[in-house]
Amino acid sequence: MERWWLAIQKRPWRASAATVAWVMLVATVWTVVRPWFDDTSTYGFHDWDVVTSFRYLVKTSLLEHHQFPGWNPYACGGYPSWGYVEGGTNLVSPWLPAYLTLPMPLAIRVEVAGMGLLGAFGAYALGSCFTKSHGARLLIAALWAVNGRWGLQIASGHAWHLAYAYLPWCLYFFERSRGEHRRLRHLVLLGVGLAMLVYSGGIYPLPHTVLVLGCYAVVSAIQDRSVRPLWLLALGGLIGLGLSAPKLLPILDTFSTDPRLIPSGERLSLGAFVTLLTDPNQRFYSRPAKVSPYGWHEWGMYISSAGLALLALGVVFVEGRRERAYKAVGLLLLVLGFGAFHKFAPWTLLHQHVPVFKSQHVPSRFLYPAVLLLALVAAAGIGRIVDRRRRRHPWLDLALTAVVSLLALNVAQVAQKPMRDAMWMQAPDIPAGRSFHFSVNPPFQYKKRDWAGPMLLSMMANTGVLNCYGVPRAKGWTWAAAARGRRGYRGEAYLEGGAKAEVAQFSPNQIRVSLPAAAAGDVLVLNMHHRSGWHAEVSAGALGQRELEVRPLRRLIAAQLPAGAREVTFWYRPPGLLLGLGLCSVTIGLLTLLWWRRREDEDGGEVLNP
Repeated sequence: MERWWLAIQKRPWRASAATVAWVMLVATVWTVVRPWFDDTSTYGFHDWDVVTSFRYLVKTSLLEHHQFPGWNPYACGGYPSWGYVEGGTNLVSPWLPAYLTLPMPLAIRVEVAGMGLLGAFGAYALGSCFTKSHGARLLIAALWAVNGRWGLQIASGHAWHLAYAYLPWCLYFFERSRGEHRRLRHLVLLGVGLAMLVYSGGIYPLPHTVLVLGCYAVVSAIQDRSVRPLWLLALGGLIGLGLSAPKLLPILDTFSTDPRLIPSGERLSLGAFVTLLTDPNQRFYSRPAKVSPYGWHEWGMYISSAGLALLALGVVFVEGRRERAYKAVGLLLLVLGFGAFHKFAPWTLLHQHVPVFKSQHVPSRFLYPAVLLLALVAAAGIGRIVDRRRRRHPWLDLALTAVVSLLALNVAQVAQKPMRDAMWMQAPDIPAGRSFHFSVNPPFQYKKRDWAGPMLLSMMANTGVLNCYGVPRAKGWTWAAAARGRRGYRGEAYLEGGAKAEVAQFSPNQIRVSLPAAAAGDVLVLNMHHRSGWHAEVSAGALGQRELEVRPLRRLIAAQLPAGAREVTFWYRPPGLLLGLGLCSVTIGLLTLLWWRRREDEDGGEVLNP
């Protein structure tokens, strides 16, 4: 506070501009999310139910069962939770304390507002690499952080979109790492940003961020006639891989059996492109332009006519080495956002030939990071004008900040429109103490139904749903588990020979089965889909043999029993988790060693000097 007061006394115009900009960063985010805080007891519609269920599973696993949230027994007969991109995203997260201490509806709101602020301040910080003008830096956040696309995607429950908040921070730390000061620190923070994109379920933001960083590093290397940008990015990427390995390796294991392959022939016309950026009619069910397929939430991205004009002027007039590099990458993203308009269109080729992009569709999502890069170019040009005239007109930056504030509020007010329609789902009373079993369809519904069957309510009722929604399934997939009361149901645990088996204790990642009359060689079957990662051990009886081999039987979890077994415990550990933890520990250890070496260096220089 004292430093802030001294700054105001020494440079009142500059300090005032900074204060207004910081206030507006918060104000714009609050404008967009404010309707969600009118009633904090409701749940979100469209896709919010299923993504809330993923977060609820983490909370119950940790607090009620004291287990790592590796397995989701409630989805489609059982599915890896930690090994799914969007599963467990609130575990390694700054918002975990909110989920552990607050009601779920309120915790969701805290995460959304917090990630909005993280993205806004990240865009503002990225601008500091190009200009001292607070108004110009605010412009980047105003046009990108919580624009119309953010409002539409978050309203629809596409919680993975929140992970874009790490994109400007990754660019910021990469830019800082290219300087001579504290290079190691910034490379580590770049790696942390990339790792958080993995942990936060950035199924689109992560590949987009890697694409942006990779293309920018290539263009910079060509401009500098040096491999240094590529070397720095590779080093930051390796740090990110090491830190994210506990999540990344289980995801790769799941994708090896359930590849998420999606056709993508969407295309965007020029007229619709202008409309989606400038038309203020951007509620969730709006359709101001002819687009197909999917609803408007996959297309709209209001930034205003003034915002579009500023981006265009930046592309045409702003020069500079780094600005040209960002301009080139931003224009590439822009062309990708037009989709499959030709058999040799960039998106067509990328989708066909780069594996990670085969799991993506709706290429209009490239437009969101494109706005960030092109807004950065425009801000750099405007900031250059303000910086040159700062001495003669010290008030100019404050005036610019005030004008940009009006633009920011306009964009935020339009982005608020779909948010007002999102949080209306009211949960019924869920009976407690229900024993776990499968149901074909969700047994409970919200007081007013939405389009998909509720997964969250079924999870609260301790009921698995076979006809589930929210996780990818291979083509031609059918469930093997049986629903209680349906044909073929033999219990949640049973012996192939017909002897009795009972589930003595159930939790999402561990199931204990009592065997009153099992014989040697009997095969114990769990009414749960088999995946690699399941283990079993004899927890009572059968002196000698303890660990059992778990194998699939009609795609269910099964184990052959030794003589004398009276109780068997099945438990799940995500494949690759231990190796990932080891790689993460080695990465942290090496970084700690480098940090200590740097501190002990007599000259105070960085260890890294590529």
